[in-house]
Amino acid sequence: MYKKHFSLNRPPFSTVPEASSYYPAESIEAANRTALQVLENGSGISLVIGESGVGKSLLLRVLEKTLENDCHVVYMANPRLKSPKSLYQHLLFSLHQTYCGMDENELRLLFLDHLLQAETRGMILLIDEAQSLGRSTLEELRVLLHYNQKDNRECVRLVLAGDHRFEERLTHPYLNAFQQQVVARCYLEKFRLRETDDEILWQLKQAGCETPELVFLSEARKTVHQLTDGIPRVVHQLCQLALVQAAELDLTHIDETVVQTAWSILQNLPVNGSRYAETSQVDGNGTSIVEFGALDDDEPMTTFDSKWNTDDAPYEEFLLPDTKVMATETTWREAVVEPPYCFPPQEFEPVGCGDALSDKVAPRQKQPQVPQRESCQKLIDEFSIMENWFNEEISVLKSLKKIEGDSLSRRVRRVLPTDIVAGFPDVPKKT
Repeated sequence: MYKKHFSLNRPPFSTVPEASSYYPAESIEAANRTALQVLENGSGISLVIGESGVGKSLLLRVLEKTLENDCHVVYMANPRLKSPKSLYQHLLFSLHQTYCGMDENELRLLFLDHLLQAETRGMILLIDEAQSLGRSTLEELRVLLHYNQKDNRECVRLVLAGDHRFEERLTHPYLNAFQQQVVARCYLEKFRLRETDDEILWQLKQAGCETPELVFLSEARKTVHQLTDGIPRVVHQLCQLALVQAAELDLTHIDETVVQTAWSILQNLPVNGSRYAETSQVDGNGTSIVEFGALDDDEPMTTFDSKWNTDDAPYEEFLLPDTKVMATETTWREAVVEPPYCFPPQEFEPVGCGDALSDKVAPRQKQPQVPQRESCQKLIDEFSIMENWFNEEISVLKSLKKIEGDSLSRRVRRVLPTDIVAGFPDVPKKT
């Protein structure tokens, strides 16, 4: 609808990475030149590092279109290759080769045989979302770089694109050999204000707009950069939605108000007159407040976590709760949230049957149950038993030591045979 309204021959702001919508900004153009130089020389691995939405996939698409006539280019959009076997299956599928019913070694030999017999200059692997690759798969890719063709040229050349988590993974000692093969690191950055302004005008002009400055006003382009923080993907999404809003309102130009309305719709924020405005709250100053719920996998921070991580928390905060609620971690957290049990309030229990028969109508005070004291008393009794046992053992050892001392200190007298015979008077004595 907005193409006809603004006389455009195609959508100017594509939300998917297409080589036809490539705008040569400073950082992405420098990365393009560096990656092409490394691929032509065949000297090692090129890395493209950047956060989400800055153009990593777009750069790989541009490299694919540039080199597709010179060699076989394989683009892996979102690989989940946790093993070398899945890697070779993916590669053989891109070469239109069979890969069913083979083990890892057979797949590897079939792939290498196809590369050595190919008439092209080898294969270029462009792997996006490289942070999802397993360590064994990265090591297998490094080994592939060592296979050469007959003219002593590399069979496989490699470009990996990932976020900063992928760059941190490469510091693992297991990937030390892989990291040594990296010869170029290309970092993609967000658009500056001037680049956002020029990119919007360039996309409109490429789509057939004769006067892009009059369609997207200067203040609107500045607002787009402020709201999107210069992230190219979000810039395209916001500009496309702004064109749709302007066409629905039958406007010939896009100003700051249209951009703000499009941004509210894009972020699912309340807009004046929309159904979302009814669900918002208003604070004391009359400002609209939008409340967002927590994610399903978010765990609420309990009082136990905050107190446990505080160095200056008082000692009473860490007293053990009632032992009856220490069965699971959940009951432990629920018990520690309550203040420590020091002086319980005065509670009263209803009068029992015995009290009613004995005419005791006054409620009697309920005695607080303190399981901690019972456990402590039990522990003291055990210590007393152990102490008594140790005392008995010590007394036995002292008695043995005394007997040993007496036997060593007693003077030994020489015993004669006549003395022994004298001890047995009934035995006849020989002359």
